[in-house]
Amino acid sequence: MSSPSEVAESFTLSGLLDKSSKTRERFPIVEIEVGAIEGHPANVAYSMDGKSIANLARSIKKDGLTDIPLVRKLDDGSWQMISGHRRLEAFRMLAAEDDVFSRIPCRVVEGITDSQAIVLLHTANYFVRALTVTERARATEALGIEVERIREGNEELAGVRSCDIKAAMVEEQTGRAVSGKTILREEKLAKVIENDLSRHWANEADEGRLSASSIDMLKELPREKQARLYVERPAGLSKKETTDYLKQKLGVESSTDKRLLRVLDDLKSYASTMPDEPSQADRETILEIKRLSARISKMAV
Repeated sequence: MSSPSEVAESFTLSGLLDKSSKTRERFPIVEIEVGAIEGHPANVAYSMDGKSIANLARSIKKDGLTDIPLVRKLDDGSWQMISGHRRLEAFRMLAAEDDVFSRIPCRVVEGITDSQAIVLLHTANYFVRALTVTERARATEALGIEVERIREGNEELAGVRSCDIKAAMVEEQTGRAVSGKTILREEKLAKVIENDLSRHWANEADEGRLSASSIDMLKELPREKQARLYVERPAGLSKKETTDYLKQKLGVESSTDKRLLRVLDDLKSYASTMPDEPSQADRETILEIKRLSARISKMAV
């Protein structure tokens, strides 16, 4: 059976190289006019916040370009950015004041398909900077389109979870590990943030400033009540203090044994990423949890 890592290898720079080729020969670094490079349409998944790009521009002016962008040349001869959109915008900002920055060094990759370009874009962006939960989820959801295309031509992947293939793609490209369960959890969390939270709370959750408990409490409330709770919240609360504030305002019992709360949080986390077909070991553990739950329920009566 094909493994996720075997699939992922074909979507990295090293996987695209011939065995006898060297990176510097196959992917040369050239200087290109900043105005001649178009952004990739798939980059709309990521924030291009002007303030952060201005900070990046200052860093590049002071320390130079430490990470070379990746571009490809399209059939019509134009240049398209694959990885490095924020660096390109920073160079454009700097070029308005100094012609030294009118050209940007880029590594040119040739002979890749549109699908491979999209996978490289999303996997390279996954760890390159601090993405929000929603941005990471959009990236892995986009990878899912390519994963499904791969499945159609490879029957051996029938028993492999899509989230594990996505995780392998990210790890193969970046060298940093992420689990399939984490990817699945973040995709589900992103949907809750987008569909069930009011705008201000959604921003808090997206930036990682809300606990899972806070999100669980808020998502059950009407948007109007969420908005009132946000306005009434004291300024400067930490993540834990926000959770306590919501519990107090909503009358949630806080005297529960903390050990039970930790177990409940773990169960909620598992339930949010539970596979459609749990393994035999997982099924046995679930049965044991049910037995213990029945015993605890009798003690509580």
